[in-house]
Amino acid sequence: MFNRIIIVAFFTGFGHLINLFILKFLSSNIPKYSVAKIGEIDSFILLIVSLLGFGLQLSATRKLAIIENWKQEYYSTQSARIALSLVLMILALTGFFVFKNILFLAAPILALNGDYALYGRGLPKMGAFVSFLRVAIPAISLLLSAIYIPDFLIEIFTLSIIISYLIAGKIVSTSLKVKYFVKPKLHNLKKYVDHLDIGFASVAFIFLGLGLVNVVSFFYSDEVTAIVYLFLKFHIIFKGVRQILVQSFYRELIEEALSIKVDFIAIIAGLFYFIIMAFYNDILSTLVFNQNFMVYSKVFILLGFAGFVSSFTTSSGARLLLLNKDHQYSKNLIIAGITTIILTILLYYSFGNQPFLIALSIVVGELMLSILNIMALNERNYIIKRIMITYPIFLLSFSFLFLSLLIHNSFISVTLLSLIYLTYTFFVVRKKINS
Repeated sequence: MFNRIIIVAFFTGFGHLINLFILKFLSSNIPKYSVAKIGEIDSFILLIVSLLGFGLQLSATRKLAIIENWKQEYYSTQSARIALSLVLMILALTGFFVFKNILFLAAPILALNGDYALYGRGLPKMGAFVSFLRVAIPAISLLLSAIYIPDFLIEIFTLSIIISYLIAGKIVSTSLKVKYFVKPKLHNLKKYVDHLDIGFASVAFIFLGLGLVNVVSFFYSDEVTAIVYLFLKFHIIFKGVRQILVQSFYRELIEEALSIKVDFIAIIAGLFYFIIMAFYNDILSTLVFNQNFMVYSKVFILLGFAGFVSSFTTSSGARLLLLNKDHQYSKNLIIAGITTIILTILLYYSFGNQPFLIALSIVVGELMLSILNIMALNERNYIIKRIMITYPIFLLSFSFLFLSLLIHNSFISVTLLSLIYLTYTFFVVRKKINS
């Protein structure tokens, strides 16, 4: 189990390192207007992918994990996805009014990527590699175009995303030994109708993260949109690690004991993330963004807290699906997503054009989702079980924070904290998850 995490973490971590470098480059060298447009494109592609999944992807992943004739299920799912992508292409006509809507033309290429099947078939290592490519190709293209042909920065970034999905789709089909091109059949669209509740939930989920930029860009200024995009791009690195963790053990999460172990790892990561965001945001501002970001300490703290709170329920969504509690899963995500959207808009009209208001909206959304999922699972002593297994690292962390007051160098302090977590993870976490 630990070896599987290490391999998955390698590809995931390497991809995120590239992302961190790009964040630094964007925040220091690219005008806020261009960053805002990149953010709009990135989040809009995410919205299209979410629409193509629309519950069908989650349902298919679950079925692919448990049925013998899985290829038939895969082909019918892909047929439905491609059929819907052709319908979505019609929406590209609205690009005359909202230019980014022209991206709907790329929907078929996005639909051809069936990477969800890798997790359903128990191939998380290949899934992590494919995810790495989808991060690395656009990031490297963005860097090179910014240096050599900055006038076409937005166009090259958009094209590179499409190419990354094309390559990912081909790798998936080769790995699973299935056809890449699947004939679209309109009658397969009924599969979407059968999963409407999970579909709306899947779309709502993205608005707890990067997808919220789709809303922010309509109300807040380009400068705030750019800042929020960069922050959320960093935030989804943490969320992505948690997601990979769940996908790596998706089929086994039906067992409560394993779900506690997965949450155990996530809580440790969440606590580290919160401490770094709340107490060492001066270091993060310098390393990840630029020194000007030090004025956004509220955003750092709020997003760190959102990550920590949600870490306690990392496995809860997958468990609800595996326990056939689809309705509760969907309802919870829809409520949390809609609350985040509405709060983002209301706070804008109430308090103005401030980036921390978006972060506050995400905290409320994540907190609401966690509470609702715990209630839906109805497992006895849910929080207590997780606190009991993680309290040593809590005590260790807060003891270190107290002692770090004696260390007046933030860089030395955060380096020591990182070493403590790495040591604890290698010796203690490894022993617990393999037990």
